[in-house]
Amino acid sequence: MKKINAFIIDDEISAINTLRGMLERFFPQVNVVEEARSVSDALFKLQRNQPDLVFLDIEMPPFGTGFEFLEKCQNPNFGVIFVTAYPNYAVQAINQIQPWGYLLKPYSVAELSNTIQSALAKIEQTEHEQRANPTSQSILISDARKGNVVIKVGDIIYCQADGATTDIFFLKAGKTTRFTASKTLKDVEELLPNAIFSRSHHSYLVNLGFIERYVHTGRNGIIHLRTGVEVAISVGKMEAFVASFNNFLSTNGQ
Repeated sequence: MKKINAFIIDDEISAINTLRGMLERFFPQVNVVEEARSVSDALFKLQRNQPDLVFLDIEMPPFGTGFEFLEKCQNPNFGVIFVTAYPNYAVQAINQIQPWGYLLKPYSVAELSNTIQSALAKIEQTEHEQRANPTSQSILISDARKGNVVIKVGDIIYCQADGATTDIFFLKAGKTTRFTASKTLKDVEELLPNAIFSRSHHSYLVNLGFIERYVHTGRNGIIHLRTGVEVAISVGKMEAFVASFNNFLSTNGQ
């Protein structure tokens, strides 16, 4: 049974406890990883976990609204099920967010089940599309200055380790942009598909699709990227890099 990670955001602790209890009893495939009672707390906790699904209240006075939370997320990379006592928000929610579900409090187990089944179907469809085209995937990265940033995998050129953080270089509006992720290079590597990314050096992770050519320099090597940047290949990574690059070329018909 596939597990999906969920985040509950509601200003009423009783509502959180009710939903959590129903999920634990009737829907073991849904794992609640976080809960929050305000917009600011939700944004903070979002940096620690990347949920597949968010159960989101709309009115949370005086702590903001669910719409404000989504606006501050900057292109959220998760599905949303609104859970609210206010039916008048339904049209606004559908027009602005296109949620995966809309639960009106108090809701039944059957109503909750329908929204969860819809969410599972959408997650499965998304995963199928991403397997077919890994460059279309997006990842959510936490940056100390910019907050949570959503980046399309295919736009990442290369990543460079800087101790406990990682500089990620990616294309934005046709120009190379850099930001520093609050993750090690190993952590970033685990987020990216190994079909298109290769660790050429202990300090570098490269998008194979951006490689123009590479050359041997003795037992080491140099990668020339299409953006004009040169990236090192270490002795220890040479064999694995060459195998990854050749597999990438054959898979993509290049």
